[in-house]
Amino acid sequence: MYKLMIVDDELLMRVGIRSMLDWEEHGFYVVGEAANGKEALELALDVSPDLIITDIKMPVMDGLQLIQRAADALKTCKYVILSNFDELHYVKEALKLGASDYLIKSEITETTLAELLASIRQKLRKEFGSQAGMPVNPHTYTQSLNHLKDTFFHDLVSGFIEEGDIAAKAEELRVRVRSDKLVVIKFIVNYYEDTKKKYVEKGEKLLRFSILNIMEEIIPSRWEKEIVVDSSSEYWVIVNIPPDRASVGADIRKLCDKLLSSIKDLMNVTLTAGVSTAVTGFGSIRKAYQEAESALRQGFYAGSKQVLFYEDVVHAPPRKEVNAILNAQQEQDFLKIWISKDEKKAGAFLEAVRSELEALHADENSIRENYILVMEMIHAHVSRTAQRTQPAFAEKSPYETVLKGECWDDIHQALLAQIGIYFKADSRVMQERTYADLAIEIIDKYYAEDISLHSVANQINVNPSYLSRMFKQEKGENFISYLTRVRIECAKSYLMSREWRVYEIADKVGYHNYTYFSKIFKKTVGVSPEEYREMQQGSHVIRE
Repeated sequence: MYKLMIVDDELLMRVGIRSMLDWEEHGFYVVGEAANGKEALELALDVSPDLIITDIKMPVMDGLQLIQRAADALKTCKYVILSNFDELHYVKEALKLGASDYLIKSEITETTLAELLASIRQKLRKEFGSQAGMPVNPHTYTQSLNHLKDTFFHDLVSGFIEEGDIAAKAEELRVRVRSDKLVVIKFIVNYYEDTKKKYVEKGEKLLRFSILNIMEEIIPSRWEKEIVVDSSSEYWVIVNIPPDRASVGADIRKLCDKLLSSIKDLMNVTLTAGVSTAVTGFGSIRKAYQEAESALRQGFYAGSKQVLFYEDVVHAPPRKEVNAILNAQQEQDFLKIWISKDEKKAGAFLEAVRSELEALHADENSIRENYILVMEMIHAHVSRTAQRTQPAFAEKSPYETVLKGECWDDIHQALLAQIGIYFKADSRVMQERTYADLAIEIIDKYYAEDISLHSVANQINVNPSYLSRMFKQEKGENFISYLTRVRIECAKSYLMSREWRVYEIADKVGYHNYTYFSKIFKKTVGVSPEEYREMQQGSHVIRE
């Protein structure tokens, strides 16, 4: 495993590069970062990196000076320059000084970075010789220590460690926080199932790796901290309150806001934070953890993507079980709204339901149950055709949204949108169509999405096995065959021009794995996408 340093005066650029790859999979681990050449030189002389990725233009000492001064002491170290398009003359100078390669900041991708690392790794192997292939890896110890710390803190909040053993165990594991004035902040990834889909090819490991990296980087050094992983969707941070801080709450909020905004900016992932009160002693971490979880549970009522404090939960009125609030008069009122198809009045009706539940301090289960009753009242009036219609292509039915929505406002807005769709569908004079016809409409419109027999059946409220049987019976081919045919025909149209690359076309027609798309295309058409494109271009020239 080779040692890597990242040097750039822009914090977000350093964090962005660090979080772009799982470095260990490419044979590197990050031993340090610096904001200018002077800091980098001091650190490099201490840790002896094998590779330094450095910006050129930085305050105090620029990248060129860093290479010049480090070259004598670090004989085998390689350098990669970070540059903008208007700095290429500096790049040439850096290459003369011995830099191995350069990267244009605006064009850095996972692929280009991985290719560059492969090249650097080959050069390093030649210089290190064939002894063991790579230098000794102290990173394995760090990984083991982090795992032991996670286990320690999990056992602590579970009550599995005797009070008298806690301090000694903390010292043995070199826990970075002190036992006085501790705060636990628990973070959860919002809409985790949707977020996970973005990382399906790279794995949850990269998602976890990126979040941990950003947390380590963004939390200032004045906050002594430990970061613990519960799962890929849940993390908690234990921090010591800096000494002589009068406004602890304001400082914690500022810290959390910065973390939430940085992860949103760098990863397009949103989190919600729950904050405990300040406690003293490692034995009190269990209590603080429970407080942080209680604060997070308020996210259902207050909304996600924010910072929630346990102190506010303590002073809030207690939530309680509430029976059904809809009465006969309200159902009559809604019938009039349904006949009028007035979306504004429907919105006001639903808002009145929410206001009444809030006034009663209804708990989460009661809120969900009452929204289910509203949904059932709607379905009592809606036609079968309208019931089959969803607001957009979605894996979740309206009922699933009400049952599993992460916060109250999500449920409210989803139901409001569903009413609007039902109004539009119910007001049209529509000829009754078969389930197969409805499935074809969805495929023709959403073929580029991650659709399946199950998700389409869910959208039109029919059993998947029944839809599969009826589709084959009515259309003469099975569901997957039709979906593949639509996608391949669209791909053929895109291939007629050179406006898009083949992997871009694969994504545009619903195949997010290029290799799989190429295999399906060749099986269906008889030639690969590239061969098909060349054939079409050749026939076009002949016709001209």
